[in-house]
Amino acid sequence: MNDFEIKFYEDSITIDDIQNEYLLLFIIHGSATVTLTAETNHLSEKDILMINWNRHFKLQTSPETFMLIISIRAELFRELTHKRLPYFQCCSSRHSSVKYEQLRYLIYDLLGEYALDMKEMSAKKLSILYKICDHLICSFLLSDKQPLLETSDERLDHIFSYIEEHFSEHITLPDAARQIHIAPTSLSRLFKKNTGITFVQYITNIRLRHAVSDLTGSQLSISDIALNNGFSTASQFNKIFRQAFNLSPGEYRKRHAMLNTTMEMQISKESADMLNEYRSKTRMVVVKEQKIKIQSVNVDCSKGKNFKNPWGSMIYLGFASRILSGTYQRQIQFLKHTLDFQYGCINGLFSPEFALFDSKQTTQLNFVNLDHILDFLVENGIRPMIVFDNQVLNILKKLNDIYEMSTANFFSDSQEFIYILETILDHMINRYGLKEVSSWKFVIWYFVYRQTLLGIPGEFNNLWDDFFETIRSKIPNASIGGVGYSPSVHKDTITEFYRNWSHAKHMPDFITINSYPYREAEESTKMNALRQNINHFFSNDLSEIHSILEESGFPKRPIVVIEWNLSFVHRNFLNDMAAKAAIMIHQMVDTLGEVEDICYWYASDIFAGGMDAKRILNGACGLLSSDGFCKPPYYALLFFKQLHNYLIERNDHYIVTKDELGHFSILLFNNKALNYEYYSKDEAAIGMDDEPNIFNDHDALEITLRLQDVSNKNYRIRKQLFGPAFGSILDEWKRLGTDLELTLDEISYLKEKSIPHRKNETLCVEDNTLILQEELQEHEIMLIQID
Repeated sequence: MNDFEIKFYEDSITIDDIQNEYLLLFIIHGSATVTLTAETNHLSEKDILMINWNRHFKLQTSPETFMLIISIRAELFRELTHKRLPYFQCCSSRHSSVKYEQLRYLIYDLLGEYALDMKEMSAKKLSILYKICDHLICSFLLSDKQPLLETSDERLDHIFSYIEEHFSEHITLPDAARQIHIAPTSLSRLFKKNTGITFVQYITNIRLRHAVSDLTGSQLSISDIALNNGFSTASQFNKIFRQAFNLSPGEYRKRHAMLNTTMEMQISKESADMLNEYRSKTRMVVVKEQKIKIQSVNVDCSKGKNFKNPWGSMIYLGFASRILSGTYQRQIQFLKHTLDFQYGCINGLFSPEFALFDSKQTTQLNFVNLDHILDFLVENGIRPMIVFDNQVLNILKKLNDIYEMSTANFFSDSQEFIYILETILDHMINRYGLKEVSSWKFVIWYFVYRQTLLGIPGEFNNLWDDFFETIRSKIPNASIGGVGYSPSVHKDTITEFYRNWSHAKHMPDFITINSYPYREAEESTKMNALRQNINHFFSNDLSEIHSILEESGFPKRPIVVIEWNLSFVHRNFLNDMAAKAAIMIHQMVDTLGEVEDICYWYASDIFAGGMDAKRILNGACGLLSSDGFCKPPYYALLFFKQLHNYLIERNDHYIVTKDELGHFSILLFNNKALNYEYYSKDEAAIGMDDEPNIFNDHDALEITLRLQDVSNKNYRIRKQLFGPAFGSILDEWKRLGTDLELTLDEISYLKEKSIPHRKNETLCVEDNTLILQEELQEHEIMLIQID
């Protein structure tokens, strides 16, 4: 007996039936409406619907529709799943995920084979059909505890199964009613209500279908077929068969044999052309062979530890002069509205283009530009974190492209700097009030390679104490920190620095460090960064700084990571890949609780422009592109920001949190490790099409979380999925085409397309265990909110 039957339907058709096989519908062109009991599904082009066996359905297609229906023998799924009643939930018009896209690729491949040959069931076609079955089982089979989508009475499932096992025997309505312990009259009404036909008609249809299979697939005599399929006599079988098919069983067998040997499935030229398109499509598309990693976890939801989320409260806005840009201000407002960060880190107050003072006459200050940016921040509810430094605006496009960071010596001595600092603080207090500026943070920057504060000659501790005392005298409750000395510098040097600093009169309110995946080379007097493995650089940095502080005897202080990123090269396309979000989430989960705050560096790609930055993405490090597209790191921060304040459990690929009301917020992530190909190339040489080649594997991840000790009730579940298929601006741009300069309409189109996929559902918990099962493709992250 064949496991599969393939049929193509053209134009408008109507089917009102109950099948004893599983049906997989695919709309090649046009549209259709399928009603399953009380549920109506509207299918459009490339939609997929699975109809479970023995389900009454009504199918109506629109004119000019071209549709594929694959009939799959019920016994095949029983054998493959070891279930008596396997049920599937597969309807792409109601759900959207990468599982459907994978199923479509398999169907495309099948259609491509039928474009070559409409007649023969070849080995290649059978191979694809069995792959389709495997994918349906792996991705769409319902567990025993999951409710069915269809609303039919589940008591009938036992009757259907009973009939399927005993259709060749004498079955009566009372026999069937005893199987589910109800009266025969009640079963009759139940059957008619849910199937639209009587009990006797249903059994007759089942027997006829099995008889047709024997007629077309065996050499049994008509009498044997009649008796084998539950008909009392051959004449009864002949009579019922002729009523159903307008042919005798013998005539039907002869006609089928003639058609099978002389004719192929006939379709129109227009439909044949559509199949040919799939033939070329499947030859051009390379579908990655994927393994699926499986992770199953029991999570005890009765426990939970309060934690502070260090991500998202600070964002590095960059050089003060950049914030004068109206475009940048609109982007900052967007980030404030969506990420609700508290502190904006700004530096470069003394950089020449900001024009705070004339380098030849530093005692005369022009506060116009400073007022513009501080007014903007305060009006938008953003507290400034001001870094006093002597850096000059520059853009690093290639690692080790410059000998050292661009700086300038603005002050001849400490007295000159302190005078300027006092003048600035007095102006801030006068303009914004002491209460407002008391909530700000003030940081001084230490230039490691020259071992100076702002290029001012003198002992570090004396300069630090002067800086600290000046701010504290003006703003007693201000938070003061420093100095950005990072673990990437040699341990002996940094340990000695903190040991010396511990002898200063004043200790900082917090310590600032920078963290990037680099280590300094032996020559510590110039920039010579050596790349480190990205997977664990951050946890290594934090472990090292804690060790250094303890070894140096420095008093315990909160640590603020004032600059953090996976790269500081502004032409590395890893910065634009969806993979970056998953890598970030992994590191964010891994290092939770290690530091007070972490400041993502930078907010936007606007500052990373130049003559070579003419396209919408250029490999820069920002959360937003220069055109305002939300990039992968933005979604990493957005998802992480929505975790609750009680940590239940975290591990590889997941973190589970809850709040005081019993609501849950969960992050799943399928991050991938970068390989030798990535580390052997210059970062600036990583292009937008390198993603398939720079990761260790491309495996999917199937993760099952059993949330135990939860309340028995109905839960609302909201899911957001981000990855290459959903939300990634780089991938959407590549799908649109990267060769042409974009119009405003196309930019608007990309912004609308580049958002995570959302799905809402409800789930009833009855045994105090809520089961979540998700499959994530490579580089995908999923936020699940449950209330």
